[in-house]
Amino acid sequence: MVRGITITSYLVSGNPEGIILAYMSNWSGQAIKIPRNLFPDSKSADEINRPGVYFLIGNNEENPDDKMVYIGEANNISERLVQHFRDDSKAFFETIIAFSSKDENLTVSHTKHLELKLIEDLLKSTEYRVVNTKGGNRVSLSKMVKDEMDTFLEKLRIIIPTLGFDLFGNNESIKVISKDKKSSKLYLEVSNIKAESELTSNGLLVKQGSNFKSKETSSLSGSYSNLRKTLTDKGVIQKKDGIHIFTEDYEFTSPSQAAAIILGYSINGRTAWKNNSGETLKEIEERKIDEKPST
Repeated sequence: MVRGITITSYLVSGNPEGIILAYMSNWSGQAIKIPRNLFPDSKSADEINRPGVYFLIGNNEENPDDKMVYIGEANNISERLVQHFRDDSKAFFETIIAFSSKDENLTVSHTKHLELKLIEDLLKSTEYRVVNTKGGNRVSLSKMVKDEMDTFLEKLRIIIPTLGFDLFGNNESIKVISKDKKSSKLYLEVSNIKAESELTSNGLLVKQGSNFKSKETSSLSGSYSNLRKTLTDKGVIQKKDGIHIFTEDYEFTSPSQAAAIILGYSINGRTAWKNNSGETLKEIEERKIDEKPST
């Protein structure tokens, strides 16, 4: 049974673009999101003057489609962030998201373990490029403490998207909308390219083994072209037996993005993806909208 989760966001200045605090019910952790320009006036905030982990998020100035993230840990987050502001290699970031504990029970060993796990997870991301030069430090923790930190990580992954950055979007937390896996499947068939997918709450999950057209048209948008290259560089797309295929499931933000990435040209995904009866996604949506709610 799926249970709801209560997450409370507090806009410190009443501005949704300003500093935001986030809390989850029945959890001792806390998050703070700070735009870079507001850090000098908020460096004394209690939430970052304690041990924790943090993310520095931004884009490559020369290639805005290149999303970058740095993961760090510190005994005092604020003091470490001050050091980063003086580091030219960290000049890319525009947003800080930090996690600490309200009960001050996080220790240096805990934060180092969290940092290591976060780096390992984000290195699998096809959307963000991890700029850490080191992979973190492995520390010895008891099984009980490791389980506690794994729970902390689970909560962290849930809160991050509510702050505007779905760093861990393409992971095990992806939920397919329909409980009937067979009826929820969608297919894309153009020439010799065949792909299978399922709708998710965030977009469309293309399934492992789906085909991928290696050539793209010159009119394909730069962001789509960059994503195709990223998927290939990360090994999500590989050539096997002369055919380019998805080596793992991958979630796209929309049916049109998925279709364009697969085919190499812009296309309306709501008419390109069809169920096994030949009904387009657009037709499926319209039919469901017209259906009377079940009582």
